[in-house]
Amino acid sequence: MSAIAVADRRAQAASTGMWLFLASIVMFYGSLFSGFVLLRAGSETWEMPWKTGLSAEWPMAVDHWFRTMWIGFAVMQSRRLSGAGVPVAGLPRYSWLVVLAGVFFFARCVYVAGWLAAQGLVPSASVPLACWYVLNGAVAVLVLGGSIAAVWVALERVPPTQRARRGAMLQRYWMLMLALWLITVTGLYLV
Repeated sequence: MSAIAVADRRAQAASTGMWLFLASIVMFYGSLFSGFVLLRAGSETWEMPWKTGLSAEWPMAVDHWFRTMWIGFAVMQSRRLSGAGVPVAGLPRYSWLVVLAGVFFFARCVYVAGWLAAQGLVPSASVPLACWYVLNGAVAVLVLGGSIAAVWVALERVPPTQRARRGAMLQRYWMLMLALWLITVTGLYLV
């Protein structure tokens, strides 16, 4: 086989593998979210102490939209990793912006969970709080994983076309993270 055919075959295998990985994340998160929906639908009362917020000046709903902005920023920067309108020489620095956005998101999730725990609002206190911790924690861990993948894309020495393909795969991952986060915010705050 020629080198071009081998490279094309590897690219197709990587793309297929990424789609299968994204599908497994959708199934995993879908099972968590459907468990939340079933618990909420079957409950006569559903207290939401997390809606009160960290303080009167910074309500928790505003905090969630602030975190949405960080994931949206990661999606925008990961688009640049795919090479859309960016010179190839500048690609790695955008990886660090993706990492920064993901780390800010994760740190804020840990901070909010710590604040709730300090108030006595721990997962064992009620089923709604357990759902809050599980859904937020799942997205936070997945976002941290996306940040680690962005570090890998930034540090690996590969040809520009291969880096652009990996950037496009990473962009799909971040778009999924944004969708999962918006589903979480909708389920926990708007419904």
